[in-house]
Formats: sequence, C-alpha cells, structure tokens
Amino acid sequence: MKVGVIGVGYWGKKHVDEYSSLLHDVFVSDMDEKKLEFCKTKFGAKPVNDYHEILDNEEIKIVSICTPNHTHYELAVEALNAGKNILVEKPMAMNTEDAKAIIQLADEKKLNLLVGHIFRFNNAIDKAKQIIRNNEIGKVYTVSLRWLTLEPVFQDREILFDLGVHPIDIIDNIFEGIASNIFCSTRGFRQKNAEYATINYSLTSPFSEGRILVNVELSWLDPMRERTLRIIGSKKSLEVDCVGQKVSIVDNDSREITNIENQPNNTIRDELEFFIESVTHKKNIMEPSPNGTVAKRVLEILERVKNSSHDQR
Repeated sequence: MKVGVIGVGYWGKKHVDEYSSLLHDVFVSDMDEKKLEFCKTKFGAKPVNDYHEILDNEEIKIVSICTPNHTHYELAVEALNAGKNILVEKPMAMNTEDAKAIIQLADEKKLNLLVGHIFRFNNAIDKAKQIIRNNEIGKVYTVSLRWLTLEPVFQDREILFDLGVHPIDIIDNIFEGIASNIFCSTRGFRQKNAEYATINYSLTSPFSEGRILVNVELSWLDPMRERTLRIIGSKKSLEVDCVGQKVSIVDNDSREITNIENQPNNTIRDELEFFIESVTHKKNIMEPSPNGTVAKRVLEILERVKNSSHDQR
C-alpha cells in the first residue's frame, strides 16, 4: 500500500520506519531536506518537495500528519478534502472547535480518522485498565502520573498541550471519568512558555465509588526520564512503568509486591497496523481506540486545565 507521512521530525521518522518495516510504499514530505534525505537513505522512502504531491496522489489512501501541533488542524482538513484517511498526531487540534470541525469533515467524507494517542495501544496500560475494571485493588483513592524528561528550550511550545496529552488520555482511557475541581500550576524557568506543571483534579468514574483525587506532574527539566502511573486503592496499589511496560501490585497491609505478567508490545507498530486494517476493511474506529471523539474529549480536559493554570513566577 502507498502511504504518506507529512512531517518527518523525531516522531514522523518513527512512522516512516514502521510503515517501511510493514512493507508499505512510503512517500515523505518535510521542509528540511536533510530529514528527507535521511528517510530516503535509511528507510527507502520517496521524498517529495511539496506535501500537496502526497495529497494529489490518488494512489495514496493513508496519510500520517506528524507536523508541529499548531499545523494539525489545517493539514487534517486539507488531507480529508483530498480524500485521505488520516492519522493525526496528538493533539488533533489546538482547540475543541477545530477538533469538532475535523470530526465532522471526516464523517461527511466517510474517511477514517485516528489520533496518535499512542498509549491506547500499550499493553501495560491495558493490563492496568483490566485490573481496575476487575476491582482487584478495591476503591480507588488517588491516581498520580509523573511525566518527566529533559528537553531543550522551545520558543513556540508549552508543556500542557505537548506533554500533558498522554497522562490525561491514560486516565481517561482507564477510568472514563468526569473531571471536576481542576487546578493547574505552571512555570517556565528557562523560557517564557510553561515547561513545568502540576495538575490536580477530582474524578468521578463508573469503575470506582466516590471521587478519585488525580495528580499529574509534567516536566521538561528533569534529566531522570520517567513515565510512571501509580494508583492507590483501598486494598492494594498499582504501579505501571508506562514505557518499560512493567506492572506491579502492592498489598497495602503486607506490603508484598507482585509483578504482573505482561508482554511489552511495539505500540507505534500496533497503532499503524490498526489504522491500516481499519482503512483496508472499511471499519469505523470505535472507542476506546483514539478516534476523533476520544481525542476531542481529552482536548476538552486540556482546555479546562489551561484555563485554570496559574503561572508561579
């Protein structure tokens, strides 16, 4: 199958790599000639100077949009109008109104829309979700996610919409809850835009009685990279290394730790295979897979987080 990738930076290259490994014919477009040459040499991709060459190619039915966040809406609309099924990297847009417009257009064109909420394809998250749904840890008291890394200074990016999408989506996926009492504290130490944030809110979920207290810590300042989910229950507690895909349960009384068997998977490959299959077999992308509705719901929470944020300088 012929597929297109628009934007081949850090994450776009991963799409090219996996599409190529799956033996698809990959066409790539980017403003950086060096990135195009890399994809041609490394993956055998076919570079084009203008992304419209991808959109105008009637043999290309699938396009991944991996460009900077603020370009997603415009490119998604262009690609759908060109008759392409699209995988848009997260966030699908920078506001919910644009997200609604993308969803509506995809529905009108009868084209598939997938959004790159990659942790929806993570076996460890699926395992945690199963444990919660089976009520194995009792009533859930608190949920905390630490999403920490060291990044360079960004002139045009802030941490909430860039990094905060993943933990918010993981919570939505597991609990399908309603968020309230949202409060966010942010600060940029090296730059004007936020590069550190803490998010707190209450969550009402059909999968646990009472309100769950949620805490999310985001950082572009920490050299000790971490992607950890911890859920404290009334009987047991659960910890997930979201990247290493390791899951453990702690008995609250005995403090005994049990490592849960889990087979790590290649999340991006599984995501792309799912997308290709949905297009090939003309299947609608339903929840909990990250269709437009899921992505818009996460975006709505992020907008509320952004509106509640307080700069601590």
